[in-house]
Amino acid sequence: MKLTVSVLAGALFLASVPGYAHHAEVVYDTTRTISLKGTITKLMWTNPHAMVHFQVKNEQGQVEDWILELSALGTLVRSGWTKNTFKPGDQIEIVSHPHKEGIRRVNFEKLTINGKVIRDKSSD
Repeated sequence: MKLTVSVLAGALFLASVPGYAHHAEVVYDTTRTISLKGTITKLMWTNPHAMVHFQVKNEQGQVEDWILELSALGTLVRSGWTKNTFKPGDQIEIVSHPHKEGIRRVNFEKLTINGKVIRDKSSD
C-alpha cells in the first residue's frame, strides 16, 4: 500500500511539472517591467492561452510584431472578456514583464485598450 501511494504521488508530481513550466513565474522576467503601445492585428481565441498579436514601432521607427499571452478561455470568459474585447485596429497599451528568452512575447500587469483600462493586476 505504501509503495502504491508513493508511486501515485510521484506520478502526480511529474505530471504537474510540464503544466507549471510555462506559467508566468518561469517564462517572464518578473524583476523587470516594460511598457508597450501598439495596434492589434489579430486575436487567437484558443486554449491553452488566448493570444493577441499587435504591432509596435520601436525607437528607430521600425514596426515590430509582438504577442500578448492571456489566460485560458474559461478564465477570460469568467472575467467578462469575449473575443470581441480585442479587435484588429484597436490601440493597446501594456505594462508587462518581458519574456526571459528575449522574444517579443509578453503577459501583462496593466492592459489598456483604446484608452480604457481593461485590467490592472497591481490593483487586485
